[in-house]
Amino acid sequence: MSKHSWLAGRAALAIVLMVSFYVLALAVAGGLLWVAYADVAFTRHPAIRLVMFCVVGALSVLWAIVPRPDRFDVPGPRLAAEEQPELFALIRGVAAKTSQAMPEDVYLTNDVNAFVAQRGGVMGVGARRVMGLGLPLMQSLTVDEFKGVLAHEFGHYHAGDVALGPWIYKTRAAIGRTIAQLSDNVLRFIFIAYANLFLRVTHAVSRRQEFIADEVGASVAGAAAMASGLRKVGAAAVLYQSYWHNELLPVVQAGFRPPVTWGFARYSADPKVSPLFEAVAQDQESAEQNPYDTHPPLKDRVAALSRQASAAGVADIRPAASLLRDIDACERRLFEKISADFASLKALDWAHVCDAVYTPMWRARVKKYGALLRDYTCLNPPATRAELIKIGRAIIPSVVPDEVRIGAAWQLIVAAYSLTLAPLGWTAETWPGDEVVLRRGSDELRPWSELSAVVDGHTPIAAWRERCVRLGMGELRLGTEPELVKG
Repeated sequence: MSKHSWLAGRAALAIVLMVSFYVLALAVAGGLLWVAYADVAFTRHPAIRLVMFCVVGALSVLWAIVPRPDRFDVPGPRLAAEEQPELFALIRGVAAKTSQAMPEDVYLTNDVNAFVAQRGGVMGVGARRVMGLGLPLMQSLTVDEFKGVLAHEFGHYHAGDVALGPWIYKTRAAIGRTIAQLSDNVLRFIFIAYANLFLRVTHAVSRRQEFIADEVGASVAGAAAMASGLRKVGAAAVLYQSYWHNELLPVVQAGFRPPVTWGFARYSADPKVSPLFEAVAQDQESAEQNPYDTHPPLKDRVAALSRQASAAGVADIRPAASLLRDIDACERRLFEKISADFASLKALDWAHVCDAVYTPMWRARVKKYGALLRDYTCLNPPATRAELIKIGRAIIPSVVPDEVRIGAAWQLIVAAYSLTLAPLGWTAETWPGDEVVLRRGSDELRPWSELSAVVDGHTPIAAWRERCVRLGMGELRLGTEPELVKG
């Protein structure tokens, strides 16, 4: 049996199960109403509790299976062809190669993801074709990889799952509503068992459709670009969340708006972040299949692509985000769509984040916890793991892992060095993904990584002290308010 005939068979089975669910639901509701009617009509003393149980159960089931209109929430700013000619030229080219019509609307989103869908209408009827393109996705992929992803999304139309998808999705939602409505009713177990069967069958269909969409993507962009794009997407999604929470959010919460897309590019390219990217990618590629997964394991998708031909010609390794004109304006529109408060934030280049954001944070941290470092100087810092844990325990007295306490101690130590050395002409800088670096002319000091090497035993404490003396840091005391530090 060919994969297409298998898919057609499973899709037919999914349709049968969809119809069967509504038949089952109507039969259960009808049976309950009949029991209630029979008890009232044919018995001398109707059991009120039984009647109420049957009527409430029937109405709950009927209400749960009523189709709901698809209310499409616009995921981001709409992109216009006249404003983004290079991007739309690529989309049109991919649409032509996959024999698909262009989407009516293309939206920019804040996800490491792309999607095509039929939105609006009821159960897919009266819907329109839309596409969503994640700005961080475009920053993470090359043009060729992005082309493969676009072709993959158009491949969902080719496989027919975009047409079938709304029906499956609405049926899943109806089953879920039915189970929720019957949360205190023994009848829910009937629908729970049916839901398990329905999910297993429809998710198997979804997984096979992903393979077909991958083939379409590879036929347009080449198998190598398609496989590379798949590997990057999952890992880049994890990286973007890390960037968002660890780098971007503190700056935004301080009232500033740095270049988000540029910052993510810098963060992703940092050598310290690369091991995280590789670890996440390897973890995703080694994951095993779950029968309830909607996507096949990454390793199976990559293995299937390895049997297809790679594209000939010169690879386009530009970031896909370069297809956008005025990316700063696109970024502003995107984040203003997400939050109206974004427009009120003050623009700030990443080069000035230390001065505007972190220095006030460091002052507050040293003011609150600086006394914990009163016995230490630049020359003689905390140099053992036990000392770091002791400092961290005073900052975080609650029960947490030692590594969390050590992290809190390092934050205080880096803040203390940055403020203590400022009157000596040292300036602090940091970039997305990188640690805080102190500079004075041609001199450079990295408090966290250099002192970590001392704590881990890779650098002798004597070598650190010699370096401090050579840099003129002497016996400056840590944890002192910066205005009291004497140069």
